[in-house]
Amino acid sequence: MIIPRPRELAVLGGTIAYDPDLVRLEPPDPTLGPEGYRLRIGPTAVHLTPGGPAGQFYARQTLVAYGERLPLGEIEDRPRFPWRGVMLDVARHFMPVDFVLRMIDHLAAHKLNVLQLHLTDDQGWRLEIKRHPRLTEVSGDHYSHDDIRAIVEYAAERFVRVVPEIGLPGHVQAALAAYPHLGNDPARRLPVWAEWGISPHTLNLEESTITFFEEVLDEVVELFPGPYVHVGGDECRPGEWEATPRAQERIRELGLSGAHAARGWITARMAEHLRRHDRRLVYWYDTDDGPSGATTMTWLDEESGPLATLEGRDVVLAPHRRTYFDYPVQPEPGPFAPDRVLTLTGTYHFDPPPEPPGAMGRIIGVQAQLWTEYLPTPADVERQTFPRLCAFAEVAWGSPRDYPDFLRRLDPHLARLAAQGTVIGPLIP
Repeated sequence: MIIPRPRELAVLGGTIAYDPDLVRLEPPDPTLGPEGYRLRIGPTAVHLTPGGPAGQFYARQTLVAYGERLPLGEIEDRPRFPWRGVMLDVARHFMPVDFVLRMIDHLAAHKLNVLQLHLTDDQGWRLEIKRHPRLTEVSGDHYSHDDIRAIVEYAAERFVRVVPEIGLPGHVQAALAAYPHLGNDPARRLPVWAEWGISPHTLNLEESTITFFEEVLDEVVELFPGPYVHVGGDECRPGEWEATPRAQERIRELGLSGAHAARGWITARMAEHLRRHDRRLVYWYDTDDGPSGATTMTWLDEESGPLATLEGRDVVLAPHRRTYFDYPVQPEPGPFAPDRVLTLTGTYHFDPPPEPPGAMGRIIGVQAQLWTEYLPTPADVERQTFPRLCAFAEVAWGSPRDYPDFLRRLDPHLARLAAQGTVIGPLIP
């Protein structure tokens, strides 16, 4: 069997040898949805009916995943969520282009369709911005415009959308190291941060700083054609705004209720600018101060998602205790709190909650995260990814939930991945 398991599967008994020449492509059936498909597997032919181009791609992925023998019968399959994502942090530790492409292959093979690239943080700015070149000059390794175009094109061929993340107004020390005038103390010279955690330094509230980041986003939307741009928005400490006379003056000028409201003002300005580009802002949900109409990623707990839908927001569920693949798979000495362990069964049994009445359709997806503070190499990232990504793929697709059946299917699936050179972490159910 395959991962993720088809949602509807009728097996007649018997098999046929898989041969791509046996596949007969039928006219699309829009009732299947753009990512859905139907396979009728008979003794002499396989009839493939897609809902759309993505559905055809996923149907062929299913046929390949079955291996040399196909079961006679019918498969009708479609995903539960339109957003089935993985976030890869390339800011804390840079990941080379060939590994990003490899991660796209992993996503496509597991019927996942969003790769969020966490491109900036306190420890690095990894995206070339031609208008402001010092952003990458001070950070070293980064992606050129040509690199990004290659990544986006490669992903699109596999029906994966790349969502860029440019973090602000906190997690910006690398930007302040390049351009001190963006900070609350322009005379101060900060380094690119060499520590982990949350830097206390934030953007100032000047109109010139808003203009600077509007210019950054102008280049971002040219490189990333998708409808979403993530701007971070989380873990922003208000201390500098509280302690800086000029920030306090600006808070009064803007009519804000206090320093705590400055983050929301900045993200709202970014949302307004992105709307002019026909893009939607995405942000990490700490509080309910996100801009109107933005898409929120709820990461603190499993309860925030349904609550955020009642605020009129589209929601991507990303609760850290279920989706943070940088967490260890069992208790061990290290930087994480003892309760921050994510087992394979914990991943598999993540049960995305339904929307509350009146907010139907607001939960648009789920996303797994690969933060790289403690994952310095591609091999480290893959080791933390597998086998938990296999369990997450079933959650995201909405496959039938049978854990013993999943474990039976997992062994041959991991063997196939290992044969392709994938680094597999410990299998601890």
